[in-house]
Amino acid sequence: MKIITVSQNSRLENLTGNRYGRLTVIGLSSRKSGRKSYWVCRCDCGNEIAVRSDMLKNGNTRSCGCLKKEQDKINLSKFHKGYHTPTRLYDIWMNMKGRCLNVHDKNYFRYGGRGIKVYPKWIHDYGSFRDWAFSNGYNKHLTIDRIDVNGNYEPGNCRWVTMKVQSNNRRSNINITWNDERHTLKEWSKIFSINYGTLNDRYHRGDVPPRLFRPVKNIKKTPR
Repeated sequence: MKIITVSQNSRLENLTGNRYGRLTVIGLSSRKSGRKSYWVCRCDCGNEIAVRSDMLKNGNTRSCGCLKKEQDKINLSKFHKGYHTPTRLYDIWMNMKGRCLNVHDKNYFRYGGRGIKVYPKWIHDYGSFRDWAFSNGYNKHLTIDRIDVNGNYEPGNCRWVTMKVQSNNRRSNINITWNDERHTLKEWSKIFSINYGTLNDRYHRGDVPPRLFRPVKNIKKTPR
């Protein structure tokens, strides 16, 4: 592959020598795609490949293709048979990175745009993420969830839960703690058998427990 010299006066960020996953950048490629630059990279397996700069930096390309081939073999091995479909956990990993690292992802503003990061060892190493997942209760019926919705995707802040639990942990939910119990406003509504709309109105008026959970008075109609 043809390598060209990066001009000292160029505004282009020189990635030569940087390492991304299994790829080491050895120089700027003569290949161009609009305003996007390509870099010639040497994979740990010995192959060389031209990769677009943004694909390197956001973690989408981490090998010449050999890593995916190896992972496909692992996914189809007897050890993983029955635990998940060949691509499900890998897709969860890719989607997690996409919403935190890719500014073009439709959900980036909710994650990366708010400063949510991915554990460094997980960014370029699917195996590390996969091993953590299987050691921490992953199965095909669960989804990844951050315990602190303002925290990062990292071992101490992630767990595998049902969709119901995850929906209760959304940032948009109103969470209230009373008597050492923490529930969403909808859950408190069911616990006290109080209409959710009533609790929501009280909450936004400034009511707090125990006044927030006071019984609803039955208004008797005066006979005509």
